[in-house]
Amino acid sequence: MAQTRWMIGMALTTTLLTGCGGSSDNKIDDNPDNGGSDNGGDGITRMVVDASSSDTMAYLNLASGEVLNLTAAQAAESEDWHLALRRYNIQLNGGASGPGAVVGVVGDDQADFYDDSGEPVANVFLNATPDSELEHLKDTFTAPARWSQDSVVSGLGEAWYNYDHSNGNMSANSDNGYLLRSGEGDSYARLRATEFTFPTRTGQGITSYEFSFDVQPAGTEQFTGTATFTGSIPPEGGERCFDFDSNATVDCASSENWDLVLGFADRSLYLRTNSGPSGNGDGGAFGPMTWSDLSDYTSATTDPGGNSLASHFNADSTGGVFVDHGWYAYNLSEQHQLWPNYRVYLIDTDRNDDASPVYAVQLIGYYGDDGESGQPVLRWREVTLTEAAE
Repeated sequence: MAQTRWMIGMALTTTLLTGCGGSSDNKIDDNPDNGGSDNGGDGITRMVVDASSSDTMAYLNLASGEVLNLTAAQAAESEDWHLALRRYNIQLNGGASGPGAVVGVVGDDQADFYDDSGEPVANVFLNATPDSELEHLKDTFTAPARWSQDSVVSGLGEAWYNYDHSNGNMSANSDNGYLLRSGEGDSYARLRATEFTFPTRTGQGITSYEFSFDVQPAGTEQFTGTATFTGSIPPEGGERCFDFDSNATVDCASSENWDLVLGFADRSLYLRTNSGPSGNGDGGAFGPMTWSDLSDYTSATTDPGGNSLASHFNADSTGGVFVDHGWYAYNLSEQHQLWPNYRVYLIDTDRNDDASPVYAVQLIGYYGDDGESGQPVLRWREVTLTEAAE
């Protein structure tokens, strides 16, 4: 199992479904009314990427402005793409995500979109527009001290726990919750961490944990049962796997019938679903959402308005800067939509080549020009980074 460092900050959520490539279906739009280039020398490119497919990813080359027609097997051997997009998930061609050497970092984190506790400020999100946030893309940027490459990412992220930097103690964040799809792919649950005690600096291991589930069995449409995952993990580390259908902790090594795995090794902690690089199952997660919002859900397959959630479940995947510093907020003002925060990301297309192009990339939408979801709208320009002051 791959692990996530517990010392990094809480990530905003992550991955979803993949979008099919095909440059003929995606065009560059240089219309300044759409946040694109005004042909006045600013060099900004705007593009709508069809990332709505659940089966294939959209592989974008920033230099050519094309979505390449690549299969997953071809992309795994190709350095011709820079970003891979799948619904609202974005990966870089490097590290755990590809054979390239693409790395990224946040150039402008748009701190005013969040309050002091890291929660999105709804009125800032709802009033921001591509025009009002264009100045951030046109800014100058300093070379970062460190770039980030992609690693394995859990569909659950890190919002299920709290970390106290003063003493190193980790505890459950029961204010957040998730919807979970089973490893078999045909049953679901509503999940939250209700108890978690991990004093990371004392060498005691995870002294106790409890995860609570409201279970939606296969073939049903509502939560009708419950399950509880409890236990501890000794100081030397290890992992525990749970099957919410049978309400039982199962052996991780000998059983494939698990839905959630908790573990730690050295200085790394992970909570993952049976999916993607974490397992051979068809699991996935949707969230995090505040528990107050999630409590309104009576089903994991439709939202309170009756809309299908089939495309919202994220398998464990790989990612980096776009996961650690997410580009959107979801369900603001009880509207089940996604809004961009207009963060600017710096993307170095080859960390091993000082002459490789670096691009400033900003996501300005998710619903395309036709209003359909799964179509991230990106704009970017090549930049020259200035050296940090001594």
